[in-house]
Amino acid sequence: MATVLFCSKNDIVRKSPILDSSIDSDKLVPALHLAQTQYLREIIGTDLYNKLASDIAGSSLSNPYLDLLNNFVKPILIHLTLSEFLKTAAYTISNKGVFKHTSENASEPSAEEIKDLVQIERQRAESYTERFIDHMAFNASTNFPEWFSNSNEDMSPNYESYKIDWVL
Repeated sequence: MATVLFCSKNDIVRKSPILDSSIDSDKLVPALHLAQTQYLREIIGTDLYNKLASDIAGSSLSNPYLDLLNNFVKPILIHLTLSEFLKTAAYTISNKGVFKHTSENASEPSAEEIKDLVQIERQRAESYTERFIDHMAFNASTNFPEWFSNSNEDMSPNYESYKIDWVL
């Protein structure tokens, strides 16, 4: 089954003060895919992740899941995606090697400046994750049974305070 993305390039561009709207989707989507499949699934758990993916794929997403997606899941995913994208945005790998892109009319940020931008996006993702966890604490038992139904090989959601640990 193909991965259903929980947000679009337009969602990310609209919510990012630093991302240019002319950004190539082919550059952004891999970061979105990685953020969603590696980090978001750990935050929301396998069963809720699969429920959202199934409903999105089937065009049957409705409340309360639609509100959960738009108000809690997408903000987390947007900032996780930006954090991932910032780490590799300047690079391309082709048959001729690894290339770092530069611009004639702009200066390159230092590695420290890039790390700072990544950290800002991580902190934003963590803030939205805390909001999500608080929301689930009050609403999961009545509205989101998938929050508690993970078993066996399923990844259970992190019910506690969440920290995103990436090494730069």
